[in-house]
Amino acid sequence: MNDSSLADRTPAQLSETVAWRPFPGFDGLYYNVLDVDDSHELVDMLMKFDPLSKCVPHRHVGPTRTLVVEGEHIMYEADCADVEVDRRPAGTFSTNSGDEMHIEGGGPNGAVILLSMTAVEGVVYEIFNSSLEMERTITKDDFRRGLDKQRAAAALLN
Repeated sequence: MNDSSLADRTPAQLSETVAWRPFPGFDGLYYNVLDVDDSHELVDMLMKFDPLSKCVPHRHVGPTRTLVVEGEHIMYEADCADVEVDRRPAGTFSTNSGDEMHIEGGGPNGAVILLSMTAVEGVVYEIFNSSLEMERTITKDDFRRGLDKQRAAAALLN
């Protein structure tokens, strides 16, 4: 294989090859949907946080598995984005059994994480406002639309 082989790249170089899509309405947060598995109710995706960026309060409805690929993934209290709950450096693998509410973000150098999320009755996670009132549910169908958009954009480039 030539020098551009994925097997020869470091994790940082790998994240540079991902076709990142900005999360609508969120500065410094990007995603790439890898798969939506209806038979197992799973959504697999990569997420990228710019340095010190944070998302909004949300609750993962079902079990979630996370691998920090690069940088540092930081978890915060759902009701206070200044209260750190956990700090996960690159290489950290974490699991939860679902019904977990938090804010998450990237460390000083940002973060790239691999997420495998299990949907419950089609719902993957719920988004809350700063008063912790639920604003929206995110479903497998939302991720399927995201995956379809990614595939369409990739097809235009080929």
